[in-house]
Amino acid sequence: MTTEPDPTLDDAPLESPTYVATPPPDPDAAEAAAGETSTEARPPRPAFDLRTQLAVGAGVAVAVIGLLGSVLGAFSFDFGGIILIVAGLVAAGAAYVSFGREPASPTVATRDLILAGGTIAAALGILFVAEILFDLDDLDAYGNVLGLTLTFLLGIAGVILYYAATLWWRGGPAAPWTTAIASGGRGPRLVLLGAAVMLVGWLGNVTVGIWFLRAGTEVITLVLLAALVMRAAADADQPLRLALPPAYVALGLSIVGAIIAIQHTVVFLDEPTGLDDWLFQLLYVAGVAIAVIGAAVASSEGTRTLTEGRTGATPTA
Repeated sequence: MTTEPDPTLDDAPLESPTYVATPPPDPDAAEAAAGETSTEARPPRPAFDLRTQLAVGAGVAVAVIGLLGSVLGAFSFDFGGIILIVAGLVAAGAAYVSFGREPASPTVATRDLILAGGTIAAALGILFVAEILFDLDDLDAYGNVLGLTLTFLLGIAGVILYYAATLWWRGGPAAPWTTAIASGGRGPRLVLLGAAVMLVGWLGNVTVGIWFLRAGTEVITLVLLAALVMRAAADADQPLRLALPPAYVALGLSIVGAIIAIQHTVVFLDEPTGLDDWLFQLLYVAGVAIAVIGAAVASSEGTRTLTEGRTGATPTA
């Protein structure tokens, strides 16, 4: 019997399928890829504009000069030094944080913080320079040549910081104050006038008078802060938003400044002084008094507004 091969069978040997093992995913590689993707997707931070560069640079410079000047004897740390350090850091920090962000409605606008640091730094810097120029024969009291150098650098940095702060407004370096005068009432205007008169009085005190500026840094800072509070409260674009009328804060600051001014006047009575000395001393005290009166007027108006608001409020069931 003949056996024929089955045509349905293939003579070629059967081959088993080949399986390629897939390696497990590498978590490190996945994280690296995700990091590269997120880095590529995140846009680079733009460079600071001119006003931010000036504010950050000058603010840091004021703080560093305040610290070095305190160490070398150009300023007293517990008076001028610590005030300059805080003013410079507040202005620089506010400018750095606010860059690239849309203006919001915070309690205190960042541009007001920058202006506060710039105003105080410029006022003290100019007064320190004026003082040392009229007392060059006694440089030992200001830290000698290094103290003289730091004082001039402070004046330059303070003026630059103030100028940079005013770039957040339109209309030039005086714009923050002229806009507040235009939109504010009698109270804010009196406080601003009092601060200006006080500065003129202290300019005379440290040049042709007998006072050292170290004694006046506290009262100058307090009255300037009162003026800055009233300026911010009268700002039509970004007003100061507090739980109580801002004039109350300005009144408290100016009253403390008035107490120091009275103490200065009592000390002044025991010193051998002339008519020109008394002229500038009285001008300084008059400026503080005007600031107190202006803050009191604004406080009374704020109290009236609060009272009328509570009286006109409709009770809810």
